Amino acid sequence: MKRAAALLVLSLSPSFAQAPAPAPVSTTVEVPREKITLSCADTYFKSVRQNFLLADETYPQCTLRLPLALRQRWPGKRTFFLIPRVSATLHATDSRGQGRWLPIAPLVNPGVDPLHRAVTSADYGAVELSGSFGRLDQVAVGFTPDMISTGGRLTVCASPLRAGEAACTTFDLAARFKVYRRD
Repeated sequence: MKRAAALLVLSLSPSFAQAPAPAPVSTTVEVPREKITLSCADTYFKSVRQNFLLADETYPQCTLRLPLALRQRWPGKRTFFLIPRVSATLHATDSRGQGRWLPIAPLVNPGVDPLHRAVTSADYGAVELSGSFGRLDQVAVGFTPDMISTGGRLTVCASPLRAGEAACTTFDLAARFKVYRRD
């Protein structure tokens, strides 16, 4: 009985009852609009549109490129895990100038698993998310398409971690690209 009481007293003393060290909090970083690029190839001429689109073309493959400084944030040999929650929307206006936002497509990781992707630090150059855009003037039915907005959040986690490092960082993305019409 005395032994059990002694163990109880020892386990409750401050030297034995230490709280675990707090884990680093994941951070949120805004990506400057100037760093985000959108490249789309049309179906007819196979020409690449860089940071703008034409309303009367179909774009089966669009790529949003984000040159994030992941190697600087997590130096050394690592694996980066990319989890996107990013989408593209079309802003269209009516004859009175009233605008509305219309959904176009989610922008996801290329490959077999669009929501989860692992990239080694040796192979990392930039994050690329892809999506398929239809004809923008058909998406805008009765409205005039004038702008594409891409936005959302991209969570990047790294492994293995060193002591004191945050496992994940969330990047806030927001960029707009002009839509032109042929008149």
